[in-house]
Amino acid sequence: MSSKRPAILMGTLLLVLGAYFVQQHLEKGVVPVGSQSTPALPGRNSVSNLRVHQDPTGGWRADFDYFYTGEPRALLAYLELAPLQSIPIGPNPRQFGFSDHATVVRPPQRGAHHVSANLQYPGEAGTTQTLAVTLFDPIHRIAIATQQVDQVIDWPSYQDFMENQVLATSTPEQSLKRAQGMIDSEDESQIAKAKTILEKLLHQNSHFDPAYVELARAAMKSGDGSPESLHQAETMLSSALEIRPDSANARILLGYVYSHQHRFDKAEESFTQAAATNPPNAWLWFNWGEMLAMQHKTDLAIAKYREAIARPRTHDSYDRGRKMAYGELLSLLRQKKDLDALEVLYKQQVADYGPGSCYSTDYARFMLQIRGDTQGAIDLTRRALNQDCNDEPSREVLGLAEYVKWADTSGPERVDALNEARIYLPIGPKPLYLLASSDRTTPAAKKLIASGEPIDQQDSLGRTALLYAIDEGDLAAARRLLTLHARPDIPVGEDSVPLALIPVLRGNLAAIRLLRDFGVNYSKLHFRGMTAVEYARQSHNRELLDALGDSGTVL
Repeated sequence: MSSKRPAILMGTLLLVLGAYFVQQHLEKGVVPVGSQSTPALPGRNSVSNLRVHQDPTGGWRADFDYFYTGEPRALLAYLELAPLQSIPIGPNPRQFGFSDHATVVRPPQRGAHHVSANLQYPGEAGTTQTLAVTLFDPIHRIAIATQQVDQVIDWPSYQDFMENQVLATSTPEQSLKRAQGMIDSEDESQIAKAKTILEKLLHQNSHFDPAYVELARAAMKSGDGSPESLHQAETMLSSALEIRPDSANARILLGYVYSHQHRFDKAEESFTQAAATNPPNAWLWFNWGEMLAMQHKTDLAIAKYREAIARPRTHDSYDRGRKMAYGELLSLLRQKKDLDALEVLYKQQVADYGPGSCYSTDYARFMLQIRGDTQGAIDLTRRALNQDCNDEPSREVLGLAEYVKWADTSGPERVDALNEARIYLPIGPKPLYLLASSDRTTPAAKKLIASGEPIDQQDSLGRTALLYAIDEGDLAAARRLLTLHARPDIPVGEDSVPLALIPVLRGNLAAIRLLRDFGVNYSKLHFRGMTAVEYARQSHNRELLDALGDSGTVL
């Protein structure tokens, strides 16, 4: 049984127990309605005009009229759905004459009255076919009056039912914000729920233009930017702009769609129109920068990304565009090898968002590997620990920095540095590769190897430092490790494949040429009775054979 079902039925259970206490009081002579001396009204007890309708929340309401003479005393009134499989909830409600799925309403009062009541959700998805209203005598446990109507109700799942309740009691803006968060989650099931919310919003108000914008985002997220999903998004955004031509958010997203359709002139036009209103949405400048970067207009893209990060923080979904602009701008500055601009931007990012490891790890790595500021890297990563982000990258950089400090110092400080390094980054193949990934940190790797750490040690997956470097495409690190006498022919991985054969199997020509520079003879490298050259011949790849030094083979 669902863990939520008892909670849903608790209201009924309490009312059932209330009926029980009414019965107990009556049996003890307590009269909660009227008094024994009050005469009964003329007429007969009856119910009539039972009607059922669905309310805006997706729930159901029942309306009915009744007449109660005052006798018998303390009647109960309830609505009952059928058929539904009973769900035990503790004391058996049937002992009071009604089922687990009854909705108990206000006790009847003398005279003629009208009642409107929400039908209780039955606890699970299912179909009911009839609804009955009953006036019930709890002392004699008999029905005094009843009426039934045929009404087929397809009850949704608990989750959908509650979603409908939340949607009905929220403002359109609140529901829109919930949908935005679901879309941002990148989870397919959440995106599907967001679409449902947005569709319901538009069903209630077809002119609520922000919902079309979010549906466009949902289409692109769920379609992974396919041509079909981009076209769907374009049509949604067209609807939004028909309703509100000055919608900056619609034009910003439409510019993104045009960019990924390679309609760059249209994208530029859309971004320019959005910028004319000076919107607070940083996605405008991020998307604009991305469009320019797609056209290899690097300097113009940098200018747009800088505009994005110059915008004040809004502490909402717009801030994600600002954060992503930092990432893209840093990447472009690395490509340009503009180290001074990189350092300024790293400092700005940390000042902007704090020292949490989400934003400081790359700066600390830059300080360690590029600037050679070991202590600065240590101080920054220590401040980043135990923040809101994943500590693992900061711990990795902190461990590397402590190994470098150990290699550069002497005395007690040197011992402390090695102990700290072992805490944050226990030595192994990957740490040796990471140390070899920079000229600033390679001396620490060299000293560790000289102190007895095997350069070809393997981890649980059978990987060596050299294999990590080749897998990462870091041929500079691979060259440093080979200079430190890493073996290129050592068997690695679960299948004990010679390390130098792996670039052959993957078609990595640059790594093959590097390994040949360090003496690997592929015509003599064997695995399972075949040479590396023979493996390459099976691929019928002339460039691969040339890289192996087998240019004389006729394919």
